[in-house]
Amino acid sequence: MSGILYDATKIKICQAFYDICDYAELDRRWADELWTDVLIHPAIYEELVYYIEHHTFLDKFKVCDYSLCDLYVWQMSRYNLIKDTGKNSRTCNKEKMAMQAFRTLVDLMADPKEGRRRLEGGQGMDRL
Repeated sequence: MSGILYDATKIKICQAFYDICDYAELDRRWADELWTDVLIHPAIYEELVYYIEHHTFLDKFKVCDYSLCDLYVWQMSRYNLIKDTGKNSRTCNKEKMAMQAFRTLVDLMADPKEGRRRLEGGQGMDRL
């Protein structure tokens, strides 16, 4: 059967994605849900491919003016607040935060109002 081409790109991206999730110690069900959501959104899939290939964010796609880099920084700020370190330590799993940034981007697309509330509402308890 000449003329049949097989493109294994998505399979390789999928394996790399799950390798990152395993390294980040993310639950398999959580990873499955994110992978499914990423496949539904071609722009987010493009961002994921770029992240896997370059280990940085493309930042081409934005939702409510938030890019993956913005969401990664937000994740980092949450981590620093929760751990009360003031900075990201050696124990900080940056791969996990990158994957959580993808999750936040997908969630922001699904419910922009709630997503913006979470992102812009602040994280401290001392607001009046």
